[in-house]
Amino acid sequence: MRIKYEVSAGGLVLRRKGASYDALLIGRGQPRVWSLPKGHVEPRETHEKAALREVREETGCWAEILTKLSDISYWFYLNGTKHKKSVHFFLMRYLSGDPANHDHEVDEAAWFEIGAAKRALKYVNEKRLIDLGMEHLVTLPVDPFVVPVTAAANVEAVAAGSPSDRGAPSELLVRESQTR
Repeated sequence: MRIKYEVSAGGLVLRRKGASYDALLIGRGQPRVWSLPKGHVEPRETHEKAALREVREETGCWAEILTKLSDISYWFYLNGTKHKKSVHFFLMRYLSGDPANHDHEVDEAAWFEIGAAKRALKYVNEKRLIDLGMEHLVTLPVDPFVVPVTAAANVEAVAAGSPSDRGAPSELLVRESQTR
């Protein structure tokens, strides 16, 4: 039997909501099957860049990577071919964008309160990623969801910029956030 190996990358995108968090999920089909955004890694693309691109495409939102969460591997059959898929997942912080701007590959992108997100996710391994992400957040010495004033100003300036920006964070913001 022929086996096809696939590599994908995606993310658990979180935003602060009071004392809790919201998670950004994608939905497909009727009834909705909710999952984390993910997709194929393109040639010469890093797992990190693929994860950020897939999140942006499937959710309409920009995010930044906080840390690697975990890899998930699974098998499935499609058109008589056995597939082994490995997905590299990252914990991400929401920066900007609107889930209504998701692409055609998904039927819906939406924010869920973290507990509701865990209940809505179809796959057990993705539910486990929420636990891993929350465990990671409590170990950090500083809250990654507190945006410095200069970074917040950059997001506002870019969001108010030209339509081609589509709310993309500036390179300055990305560099600042990666040096924290």
